[in-house]
Amino acid sequence: MSESGKSLVLWLDSELQKKIEEELKKKLKEVGAEVAAAVALDPKTGGILALVSLPGFDNNLFSKGMSEEEWEQIDNDPLKPLFNQVISGGYPTGSAIKPLIASAALEEEIISPQKKINCQGQIEVEHKYEPEITYIYRDWKTHGWTDMRKAIAESCNVYFYHLGGGYGDQEGLGPTRIKNYLELFGWGSKTGIDLPQEAEGFLPDPSWKKEELGEIWYDGDTYNLSIGQGYIRVTPLQMAASFVPITNGGKLFQPQVAKEIIDSDKNLIKEIEPEIIREGFIKSENLEVVRQGMRQAVTNGTATGWLDQLGVQTAAKTGSAQTGKKDPKDKKDYLDNWITVFAPYEDPQIVLTIMINDVKDGQVVTPPVAKAILEWYFDQNREMN
Repeated sequence: MSESGKSLVLWLDSELQKKIEEELKKKLKEVGAEVAAAVALDPKTGGILALVSLPGFDNNLFSKGMSEEEWEQIDNDPLKPLFNQVISGGYPTGSAIKPLIASAALEEEIISPQKKINCQGQIEVEHKYEPEITYIYRDWKTHGWTDMRKAIAESCNVYFYHLGGGYGDQEGLGPTRIKNYLELFGWGSKTGIDLPQEAEGFLPDPSWKKEELGEIWYDGDTYNLSIGQGYIRVTPLQMAASFVPITNGGKLFQPQVAKEIIDSDKNLIKEIEPEIIREGFIKSENLEVVRQGMRQAVTNGTATGWLDQLGVQTAAKTGSAQTGKKDPKDKKDYLDNWITVFAPYEDPQIVLTIMINDVKDGQVVTPPVAKAILEWYFDQNREMN
């Protein structure tokens, strides 16, 4: 006798999935970009609420059958619509790395969150052996006297050069400790999501540079790493997952698509338990400082003008990473634009990471997309409740 099969219930919110895709497509068209990724997680469980990779393709073609011409069009598309940007794409993080660097510096007790550093738009570093040569590492603006919360809120490069590479009397973490902490947050290894073809991302260090490039690791490499530039590559999924411990007091969850298994009568057969990868690797009071800095980014920092206009309190970190490409006409850099947001601030229900690839410098792209998505999301939830 035939028996009805069991069904897999996903964490996925199909309406949220549609909304994210709609807002991303709109923004890509507006700014002339072609590749984007977004992922939303439940910070209490690691459940995947939405996962969008663009450009995409019509899944129905595979179930209803497609012509050879349709397959070739998808398979030969240089933008790789079959490639899942969220779990397989690797990108430099830009300033999105800064909350993790701040967490590491607090945990290592190399700085007090109250200590202020005078950020005057750049630091100058003399060549070790030729003092007449000076290297300049720039900021995107002058921030003045800056403590940790302000540094996160305003995304102050100079402050994080001090934390990462050290400068003046401020001890830096150095490349080894930076890498160690980034690994604790889940970067540089697969998250273990229940989907195929996940990438590990990449975290550089001095031994890798020596072996692979035949070059020594310079202080400049550490300064670049401190602000998410250079050789580092992270998947959008790793980015979102790494912010979950900041929201929940220190638990790094394995992201999961599957929630439970039910029978044909919708009776629960098995609940797929949330899985904690690690916890307690950063003290909760240190994570609280970082949370407060991310909140200030919304009230008085890089996400102000967008996320502060929502009816729910949010916290965020933006980032822009140089891709090495320039517009041939106006010579402006192309950047990978990031934002990670969690909300509501006091009791987070969602962590949302958005990455838009190859955006021309000067364009604000991810904060307005996050605003549109979260505005809709919390309106929907209010209506349901």
